[in-house]
Amino acid sequence: MGLLVVPALTDFTTEVSAPPGTEVLDLNARMTARLADPVRLRDRAGRLAASEALFARAAAARLERGGDADAGRLRAVGLALRLADDPAVRLTLDDLELTEGTTQRSRDVLRAATTCRLFEPELEEAERAAEARRAWILVDADQALPAAFQLVERLGPDRSTLCGAFAAAHAEALRRIPELAGVEVLAWSPNRVVRPEPPGAREQVVWVTGTCARRPAGPWAGWLDADHAAALPRDVLDRCRGLTVTVTRFASPTSATGMDGTEVDLRPVLNGLPSSAPVSFELVVGAPGMDESVVDQSVQALTDDGHRLAGLRPYRMECGSTWAGEALCLGPDPSHDLARWSRFEAPRTLTPTRARDLVAAWLDRLARHADLHPGRLAACTLAGPAPSADLRWDDSAEIVTGPDGAHLVNLRWGRAFRLHPRLVPVVRRLAAREPGALDALSGESRARLVKHLRQAGAVGG
Repeated sequence: MGLLVVPALTDFTTEVSAPPGTEVLDLNARMTARLADPVRLRDRAGRLAASEALFARAAAARLERGGDADAGRLRAVGLALRLADDPAVRLTLDDLELTEGTTQRSRDVLRAATTCRLFEPELEEAERAAEARRAWILVDADQALPAAFQLVERLGPDRSTLCGAFAAAHAEALRRIPELAGVEVLAWSPNRVVRPEPPGAREQVVWVTGTCARRPAGPWAGWLDADHAAALPRDVLDRCRGLTVTVTRFASPTSATGMDGTEVDLRPVLNGLPSSAPVSFELVVGAPGMDESVVDQSVQALTDDGHRLAGLRPYRMECGSTWAGEALCLGPDPSHDLARWSRFEAPRTLTPTRARDLVAAWLDRLARHADLHPGRLAACTLAGPAPSADLRWDDSAEIVTGPDGAHLVNLRWGRAFRLHPRLVPVVRRLAAREPGALDALSGESRARLVKHLRQAGAVGG
C-alpha cells in the first residue's frame, strides 16, 4: 500500500494506524483544523447575525486558549463545523448531512458531490500528493461519502480503491454505481487509535465501536452496545481505558436493554473495568416498545444513581439487525441503495418525530449542568467527568463582547446572557480562574451573582 487517504467527515480525535510503509494523508484532520481556526471564526462572526456571532466569538476565544481536547474545546470545534457554509452538506461535531436527500441514496450523494465546495483545499492537496499513484480512500462511515466520491472523480476510478467498514458492507452497491465503474472496493479496514493528548504520549489506545468484532490485543477504548459490552471477557475489560455503553432502557446496572432488545446485566462489566477507566451511558430514544415513560425512567435512573449520562439520540434500526421483543421489520426504503436503516413497526413505540422532540427536550433540560459528551467522539469516552470544586468555572463558558455589551456564552447549553456592565470585570476575573476573584463583593452580592452564574450553567461545584 502506498497512499491511504482519510476523507472528511470522521472522528478527528482518532487517527489511522496504518501498515508500515504507508503514507497517510488525513484530510479530515486538516479540514477540521482549517474550519476551527480562531482567525477564520472571528472573520466569520463579522458576517453572521448578532446571536450567532456571539457564539462564533466564544468558540474562537475557547480555541485561542488551546489546551487538550477537553469538552469545551470540542464544543468550540463543533460550533466551527456547524458554521461552515456549503450548499450541499451540513456538518456537526460528529455527523454530516446532505442539504437535499440522504447519504443512503447514491444519487443524492453524487448530486451533493458535484456542488460541494467545503473540502476543496483538502481535495487539491490529495491530488498533489497522489500524483500518478493509486490512492486507498478510507470510507468507514457514510459521512465520508461526499468527499470520497469527489476524490474518485478527481483521481480517476482506475487510480482509486475504496476501503473501510462502510465500503466493505456496501461493496456490491458501490460497484453498481456507474460513476464509480472501475473503482476497486476492498473489505480491508485499518484500526483507529485515539489521537494522543498530549501529542507524543507513549500508549496507543485502539478505538472500537458497535459490535467490537475485532477485539484489540492491547489497550483500547470503545463506544459499544450494551449486549456486546456485556459479552466482553475479563481479560479484555482489564485493558479498557474508557467505555461508553449504549442502552435503549436503563433501570439499573442489573437491568438494561441493548440495541437488539436483549436485557443484560452490566454489573460484570462495571466490576471488571479498571477503576481509572471512565464509564458513561448513552440513552437511545424510540426503540421498539420503549414509550415515553421508559425514557423518563431511564434518564432518572442514570442521573440519580451516580451514573454518568453521555447523552441521548434517536433510535434507528440498523439493516440486518434483529429485535428480541415485539417488532415487525419492514426492511429499508427500496430507493436506498446504500441503506443503513430499516423501517419497523411495534406497539407502544414513539414516532420518529416524537423521539427527536423528546431527545431535544431532555438535552436542553440536562445541558445546563450535566456533564454530557459533546459528541460521539473517542476523546469524550476517555475523558473523565469534570472535576468538582467550589465555584469551578465551566470550560464551555466564555465572556465575549457584542454590540450591546459583554455576554456570558455557554457553548454546552447553547445559551447567551448579557452581563450588567458593573459585573463584567469581576466575572472576567472569575473566568480567568483568578484566586479570590469574588472577594471584593459583599456576602449578599456574591451570593446573588453566584446564583445567576449557576443558573446560566457557567459555574459548577
